[in-house]
Amino acid sequence: MFYITIMQEINLRAVDLNLLVVLDAIMAERSVTRAAERLHLTQPAVSHALSRLRGLFRDPLFVRTPAGLEPTPLAGQLAGRVAAVLTEIGRILTPGERFDPPTSDRRFIVGMSDYAAFVFLPELMRRLRSQAPSMRLVVRHTSHAQGLAMLDDGEVELVVGNFPRPPNRCGLEWLLKETFLCVARRDHPAFARRLTPSSYLKLDHLHVSLRGEPAGYIDEAFAPKRRNVVLTVGHFLMAAPVLATTDLVATEPTRIMQPAARELHLASQPPPIALPEFDVVQMWPRRLTADEGHLWLRRQIVETAEAIERDGMTTTPVSPSEHRRAL
Repeated sequence: MFYITIMQEINLRAVDLNLLVVLDAIMAERSVTRAAERLHLTQPAVSHALSRLRGLFRDPLFVRTPAGLEPTPLAGQLAGRVAAVLTEIGRILTPGERFDPPTSDRRFIVGMSDYAAFVFLPELMRRLRSQAPSMRLVVRHTSHAQGLAMLDDGEVELVVGNFPRPPNRCGLEWLLKETFLCVARRDHPAFARRLTPSSYLKLDHLHVSLRGEPAGYIDEAFAPKRRNVVLTVGHFLMAAPVLATTDLVATEPTRIMQPAARELHLASQPPPIALPEFDVVQMWPRRLTADEGHLWLRRQIVETAEAIERDGMTTTPVSPSEHRRAL
């Protein structure tokens, strides 16, 4: 990456590492004034530090917009690594410090797909606010294809979602299994009866994919035939409103589609053929395996998954007739 080349040319002995503290504060606040207040510095001091940072990295780093300072692509690449470096320096300077959830103000940076965020965050944040009220959680959007790279680049310190088995440099912990549900608008003619493989493949489909990848689990199950995917969207949030006003059909994870089906009175059915369940896991760099705070956070995520399995959403499909009775 470009910034790695830059850093290789920088003589670290000539660099004031306090500049990284300023960069992290401006990234968090998107404002020189608020960053100064956060760091208990004057605004001119932070502005001067930003000027030095721009010279150091040979990049504007932030551009002014009506909404505040917007990071450049380089600043976005630097953000996760800078936060991780500052956290690690703090640990080095306070060896043996115990992680105490009720008093800790530690910030964790976690990557989640919108599926994982929807399923886990409500219960997880309830637990965190109850047990560690001063702790901060930053959630960055990731996907099946991006999670490992984000860990390797230091953009996040933990990812939650559906990810391939990691290399030896990463740890992995299983959380739960997920199934698929077919969803369409209320009174969709194809949902008046049980879907068959033949009727299913004749329909027009909506697919959710951050990068537009084919729906591997589903299309592999129907191979060599394929669905006619006429719309691919990048977020689950977009799917249900589109389904409610079109004849499109979506086959997506049950725990995210079933609540949407109930809220918008959509029809739902099991897929017409058996589709493999997929694993939802958490994955992290092995260097953090024994970190006391990181271990505590991973334990909270495991307990959240257990609560979801025990008390969470039912996976019983809702039929069109049940939707009509509910209206």
